[in-house]
Amino acid sequence: MKKLFIILAVILSLTAGSAEAAKTAEVLEFEQTSELSISALRREDYDAAFKHLNKAAKLGNKVSQFNLALLYMEGLGVKQDYAQAYLWLNVAVEAKEKSWRKVRDQIHSALSKEQIAALTPFVNDYIKKYGARAQGVNCRKKPSIGTKIKAMQCTKRPTPKVL
Repeated sequence: MKKLFIILAVILSLTAGSAEAAKTAEVLEFEQTSELSISALRREDYDAAFKHLNKAAKLGNKVSQFNLALLYMEGLGVKQDYAQAYLWLNVAVEAKEKSWRKVRDQIHSALSKEQIAALTPFVNDYIKKYGARAQGVNCRKKPSIGTKIKAMQCTKRPTPKVL
């Protein structure tokens, strides 16, 4: 019985460690896809930008969510889709960036009451899946190195180890 308990304890500690490793890998993926998406946007490679922004947005990066919405609005690297733009903008505005809210509000005012009603459950679903709380993301405006201009920057924290 004592051996069984020890084996069970070892197995549980190993699975807890691998779950933490997966979360740490997710943080690295968050950072890498965010960097790749910005690089693709600078090169105006919208197909690559869409691929990386979509991944980073689903990992909770607010900057990526906003930029993904812009690609949907303009039809760059993806078919133009105002509904998808609206969904991602609603998730991105959790960061409380005033200029982002203005863009979201412009689309909101262009939609009919019926369209907004139809999209609302999807907005709630996206926030539940890709929102800051669900993804463990924290965003704030920080000055870039060597300048006083502040830009939104997001970080993802690994899930704490449960013992």
